[in-house]
Amino acid sequence: MAMTNCGQRNGTPITETDELVKQNSMYYWKTTFDIDSTDVAFLETHNIKRLYVRMFDVATEQDFLNGTTEIVPIATTKFVSEMPAGVDIVPVTYITIEALRAMNGKEDEFAPLIVERLLAMASYNNCGDIREIQLDCDWTASTRNSYHRLCELVKSELVAKNIKVSVTIRLHQMQETPPPVDRGVLMLYNTGALKDPNTYNSILHIADVKPYLRKTSYQIPLDYAYPVYGWGVKFNNDKFVSIVSSEDSSVADNEYIRYERPTFAEILEVKNLVEKNFGKPASGNILYHLDKKQLENYAHNEIDQILAY
Repeated sequence: MAMTNCGQRNGTPITETDELVKQNSMYYWKTTFDIDSTDVAFLETHNIKRLYVRMFDVATEQDFLNGTTEIVPIATTKFVSEMPAGVDIVPVTYITIEALRAMNGKEDEFAPLIVERLLAMASYNNCGDIREIQLDCDWTASTRNSYHRLCELVKSELVAKNIKVSVTIRLHQMQETPPPVDRGVLMLYNTGALKDPNTYNSILHIADVKPYLRKTSYQIPLDYAYPVYGWGVKFNNDKFVSIVSSEDSSVADNEYIRYERPTFAEILEVKNLVEKNFGKPASGNILYHLDKKQLENYAHNEIDQILAY
């Protein structure tokens, strides 16, 4: 099929046939899908038309009876409210690094199972027409080939259905060849060393981002996901204990909490740097994630500026 070149996007040639619709987007990352009128009003106010919904994780489970390691879906999302009207749903699955290692050489077995489960859950929960699915995995150089093979097989499963495949891209993965998919989402959160007591802000800090943004192009189109949340990181004698709520202030002797939440100014600084290096997002910016308590910390005009492209 002949394609007409229409320019560049993120340093990648784009064509009339693969042009992506630009939409404001958001993640929903909880094990219970339950949105109310406040959530819907937020989506409408900020013209958010695409929602990335985590469906389940792919993890490993020990079968002690047979002495084997099984690859299984866990933490399946329970849906207790209807999908918001006029919003495209993108089903997402998180694949643990242990599961990825376990499926090495068996990617052709698990790719169709992942696709089947994602689409079945989307259909059963009335998610509407699915145009895209997303894989999320913290793969590394040692697991790259297996992950790329899995992505390739997932994409081939969906070609006939005209469903695109996207993946999350962590900063450290920018140094590797991207997976063979339609699009990536650059995760601009969880950028620092969470368990290091000397870390300024593990959610987002421009000093952690800069070293990875030396390129000026990427081989697949990119969108950008920005954090609009905060938490506390509890330490005991400078040793990591746990992540706690940003409202939690209870500490025992020798304990302290490092509260983290990127400010609007910090997010905008990172956004400007990313767009300077890689250009505007391929199909829109993304907020992580839909949580009304967390979103109270950002003004409506700030949310609009983060989403703006």
